[in-house]
Amino acid sequence: MEKKMDIFQKIIYILFLWSIHLQGGDCGAVQTTASLTGTIGGPVDFTCTYTLGAGERVISGLIIWQAETQSAVFENIATFSPPGGDPPIFLTTESGLKLRNRTDLLNVTDMGSNSYSVVMRVREVECSDENKYRCSVTFIDPNLGPVLKTSETVFTAQAPGENPYNVPVPNPSNIEENMKIDLSCTANVGKPPGQIKWWRFREGITAPVLMGTSSETPQVQAGVCDYNVTFSIQPVVTKDDDQSVWRCSVDNDLLSSVSDLNKPNQETERINVYYKVGVPSITNSPNNLEYSVGSSVTLTCTAKGNPSPDTNIDKNINKYEWTFKANSEDNATVLTAVGGQLTLNNLQESQTGTYTCTAFNGFNGKVFNSSASQMLQIGPTGNPVTEPRLDSDGGLSGGAIAGIVIGVIVILVLIAVAVVCFCKSRQSKADSFEEPPEKPIRNNQNLSYVNTPDIVNNDKSSPFYQNEKKQYNTDMPYTDLTFDDKPRSRKPIQLYDTGLHNGPYTDVMMPSV
Repeated sequence: MEKKMDIFQKIIYILFLWSIHLQGGDCGAVQTTASLTGTIGGPVDFTCTYTLGAGERVISGLIIWQAETQSAVFENIATFSPPGGDPPIFLTTESGLKLRNRTDLLNVTDMGSNSYSVVMRVREVECSDENKYRCSVTFIDPNLGPVLKTSETVFTAQAPGENPYNVPVPNPSNIEENMKIDLSCTANVGKPPGQIKWWRFREGITAPVLMGTSSETPQVQAGVCDYNVTFSIQPVVTKDDDQSVWRCSVDNDLLSSVSDLNKPNQETERINVYYKVGVPSITNSPNNLEYSVGSSVTLTCTAKGNPSPDTNIDKNINKYEWTFKANSEDNATVLTAVGGQLTLNNLQESQTGTYTCTAFNGFNGKVFNSSASQMLQIGPTGNPVTEPRLDSDGGLSGGAIAGIVIGVIVILVLIAVAVVCFCKSRQSKADSFEEPPEKPIRNNQNLSYVNTPDIVNNDKSSPFYQNEKKQYNTDMPYTDLTFDDKPRSRKPIQLYDTGLHNGPYTDVMMPSV
């Protein structure tokens, strides 16, 4: 108590001296850092350095750290003494009581060259510590007497961003492809105020995609370290966003050394995006173009959709259906299958035809379907056939189209070869008839006209001899026929061309060469 009274008396004495002497002069100096920053929850040192002039000294208890009050006056926090003097103590002012339980007062340290360090170390900074502080030192000058010197420092508290307050939930909850959803996030972005960022994590993709960054910058206020920002995005989701996760994270200057993946954040649950069923894919096992009679085959149909056609939810809507047509004009026959798998045993030729798989799914009161077909050929040999295979869209596959094109080209080539051979054959025959190797040496130029008995009438061995003899008992004229004598010609000349009477019988004489 006595020590406190001594200090109080010293302060009264100094105040009295202040009323006599002006502050300033050429005596010692006091220096602090003009601005100081500290992070909430972390330590910070308030350091003051004073330097003695020639012949000067400092009285114990007259080295003081002070804080500015709301009325713009400075209030004492703690007093210090030169090395070897009294230990530093907190005063019972409002500012002193606020800091004493989390602040250490270090003894004044001699730094050499008549310079001394006065440190007030705050172990755990609070946002309310943000204020203007002043270091005050009273020098005793041999010529001027007591002289007060001060130096001010402005302390700014910093705060990292914090985790968003709530786990974000997409709105609406029943999400379907090509729908716009709303994602909202609220968080304390710290001081200096930072930003909120939205990220999308798709299933099976490691790297997230930045979907948006907040642009709001709150107005900074002294003594305020919490700056709440709400940031919303309205993305249009697709089927690729099914089972994706959306993250709201916080970033500010104090988190610059932290990776984006490790900054404060909150994530949605995996979101469920409904989308209509796609075109099915059909596979054969075994994978043949033709199957022999008595063999077996399994057709497997798969299609993507949400809900899936093979889900156990509402099997009246979400399902696979197999039908069969032997011919395109036939009515489709519904087949019994297990989900998307159709097994055909003991195949018969009558089962040759088109097998169609239709996949169904539905959501939000709507039902969708999509189909694909597969042609099966069942024959006695089981050899591959040229029947083109349909792809999953019902059209010809690339291999089938290529086979057809090659087949057509081969047929056209064979036809062309046959036509060329036929033309050459005709030309050869024409040349041998119209163009003999040489002109005949002579033709028979004389026509002979003789009466020769009718061979039939005079052939007694003929069964008609008796009747013919009675009917024809005269001899008949007989004439031979020669070719014309034109060069390189073998055209026969009819008898009436000669101006002679025609005869019932004629000898045709080939040209002699």
